[in-house]
Amino acid sequence: MKTKYAIIIPTHDNNIGYKLAALDTYLKHAPENVDIYFVHGGNFNTVVESKKGDVSYTDLYFKVSEKISCVHKKLYKAFKKLFRKDYDYYIKLDDDTFLFNVDVFASHKTSGEYIGNRKIIENNNDSIAIKNKLVFLKNYKIREPYKGDLPKQFCTGECFILSKKAVESIINYKGPQKYEKFAIDDVAIGKILENEGYKININKFLNYEHPVKFDNFYIYYKKHYTNELIPA
Repeated sequence: MKTKYAIIIPTHDNNIGYKLAALDTYLKHAPENVDIYFVHGGNFNTVVESKKGDVSYTDLYFKVSEKISCVHKKLYKAFKKLFRKDYDYYIKLDDDTFLFNVDVFASHKTSGEYIGNRKIIENNNDSIAIKNKLVFLKNYKIREPYKGDLPKQFCTGECFILSKKAVESIINYKGPQKYEKFAIDDVAIGKILENEGYKININKFLNYEHPVKFDNFYIYYKKHYTNELIPA
């Protein structure tokens, strides 16, 4: 039996270009054992099954403030919503990440509980930079640094993979990272998994670029997935 994956992409209406670009490019090559979910905030909870061309996907809407500092809440709710489905692994992607080899999931034998590109916090300068990560993003009006506890290391948020066991630990976790009103999602998840005793497996099989402007999704697609011109 093939390993079953859920790709989870937090997004919002202002980033519709990224969503459409992903559906028009690399997501067209997601194998049959991969399901695609876009996770939105807003004022209501609902599930919308959709299709664009040959790509079937699901929009998950949760009653969560649509702010970059609340992405962690959207992810926690998505994990809880999807946990009872038959997924072995959950792939979290930023919407401005382009996967060069999404088709690898058709045959890859994934191992580990927490997989991604590791960021190690080695000194106080690293800590300050992480806590001010959202402050320095020009597109968001974040005025204060993150005040939560930092892990010693975590998987960077543009792309990481969690096993079903790791997701269950996040769902059942009762520590402060679960209830923070303002958090950096990859940092908070890294702290939860560190507290629960999980180790990081370094990503050695997923190739991607981040951040990518949505127009460049089509350039990368032509280069990495097809030799044909993409219709305008």
